[in-house]
Amino acid sequence: MKKILSITVIFSAFSFPACVDLDLNPLSEGSSENWYSTQQEIEMSVNDFYRTDFFPIDDMAWGDDMTARNTTSVVQNGTMTAENGTVAGRWQNYYKGIARSLRLLNKMDDARAIGVPEAKITQYEGEAYFYMGYAYGMLAFHWGDAILDKTGMTLDEAYVIARSPKADVLAYSYECLDKAAERLPTSYSGIQRATKGAALAFKARIALRNGDHETAATAAKACMDLNVYKLHNNYRDLFTVSWSDEWIFFFRGDVTLKKYYWAAGDVLNSISRLAGGWGGQKAPSYELLCAYPCIDGKPIDESPLYNPKDFFENRDPRMAMTIVPFATAHNKDVLAGTYNPQNYVWLGYEYSPAPNRTTVYRASDGTQVSNTDSKARAEHASYTGLLFKKYIDNTFLENGRTGAPTTYPLLRYGDVLLMYAEAMIEQNKCTQEVLDQTINKLRERAYAGTGIAYPPVTLGTQSAMRTVLRTERFIELAWEGHRYADLIRWKLAEKVYNRPSYFLRRAWSGSTSWNGDEASVSTEYRQLIQNWNNGNYPIGGVPEIDENGIADLSGMVTVGYIVVATERNFDAGRDYLWPVPDADRLINENLDQNPKW
Repeated sequence: MKKILSITVIFSAFSFPACVDLDLNPLSEGSSENWYSTQQEIEMSVNDFYRTDFFPIDDMAWGDDMTARNTTSVVQNGTMTAENGTVAGRWQNYYKGIARSLRLLNKMDDARAIGVPEAKITQYEGEAYFYMGYAYGMLAFHWGDAILDKTGMTLDEAYVIARSPKADVLAYSYECLDKAAERLPTSYSGIQRATKGAALAFKARIALRNGDHETAATAAKACMDLNVYKLHNNYRDLFTVSWSDEWIFFFRGDVTLKKYYWAAGDVLNSISRLAGGWGGQKAPSYELLCAYPCIDGKPIDESPLYNPKDFFENRDPRMAMTIVPFATAHNKDVLAGTYNPQNYVWLGYEYSPAPNRTTVYRASDGTQVSNTDSKARAEHASYTGLLFKKYIDNTFLENGRTGAPTTYPLLRYGDVLLMYAEAMIEQNKCTQEVLDQTINKLRERAYAGTGIAYPPVTLGTQSAMRTVLRTERFIELAWEGHRYADLIRWKLAEKVYNRPSYFLRRAWSGSTSWNGDEASVSTEYRQLIQNWNNGNYPIGGVPEIDENGIADLSGMVTVGYIVVATERNFDAGRDYLWPVPDADRLINENLDQNPKW
């Protein structure tokens, strides 16, 4: 049963400018003095909540599951300022949405006077409370103390109001989401909007991000007990199908409107060069590659099944559903002489980043073509040797490589299961039943159809369960925009972001490329070929995986398998909170600043 709206459809008739201030009388709504005079105007105002300006998606470059070719983000390299556009934009848009929500609530008596049915008024109130609960929760997470407006400020009040304590902001977020859950239906027929389940799931997320595990567990379990959502039967298809009962709150791409989200909006940076993209300018990180456990459920530094010379072998199936597989020089089929390039076709071409693969198989006619997805032919082929597969299928090619109608799930049921498991683990209340309801359900789904029995998680110590949970979130939610928030709330950002990011080792000598003649290339490039033939490309050896599921890759740099791409920097005394925007503090001297900003 459908639960939440496909965002682009509702806005096909009009578009809205991004806000730059509180703008309590936005032109897109008309003046609040004469708006809300008809039910249609009220509907337009409510519809305006459902866009990414008001529900922003974290930049994929913020997490450690992706490595960008030529940059790190300001949240990783210590260059964020109180004038940063993302910081200012989010602060302003959250408050713009809150202002509109309050104005809508204050107009409901007028709505009754013009004959709007009570059932619709209840729905409108639920959607207004839904947004306020979400926005205040995000404000509490990113800024801690925040301006708390429960009634609708005048402009004069906005210029002098001070921030309220985080505890008060968070409490009001819960209150609003509870009111939303009371008023919203579990589902709609026809167009999809905020639901009871979405309110409960956002409450769980906000509580978890702010360290309130008891509230998170209660809200997540209440969402589960609605029996409205269920896991999609195939992890790979979840991100490309037209509909799934796993989606709770999502953004759906639209080819006609040319509006795309997440990977679909930046596809050229993700798909292979042979398929017409830029081949890994934004690529899976080695930390992500190393995080997937083996099929015995053990991390790669503990499992006897891990083969560092063929690292796709015996790994959790979600790895090959998220990262485009390719055969290494020590792949079983390669060694046996039975290698079939058709098994590694991606978007019409065999994918191989191998430095000695100058040609690869083209599926359309079975011929060999120049391999521009390898450093052997293209200097700017994937800088990690890896490509993302998640969200991507042939619809990108069918649509001229400009985007596809894929879905970005801002909230999905799989995340709710993980939130419930984590909240119970952190309260030391986890049971085998909880694990079977949550993590083991996700693993069972991942292994379905593979012919391999999934490795169930069995109850252990709180520390052991925390390791399993954090690893599971890393791989299950890879490239979904939640990793940065996880590292922040777990207080791991100071560890991860004070390590460098990495590229594969490369040695490019201008126009020189591998042609089988070792004398024609540099010593460094010959070393790449040797590494590949030895099974050490793009990575080699067995890194140590820590208690949070994160690989220490420094040893691979030492022995020359990979190189430092960029250094990162994170100040633990400052960067766990964002700065209050300077523009707001200039017009309101009562707004204090977070520490060290």
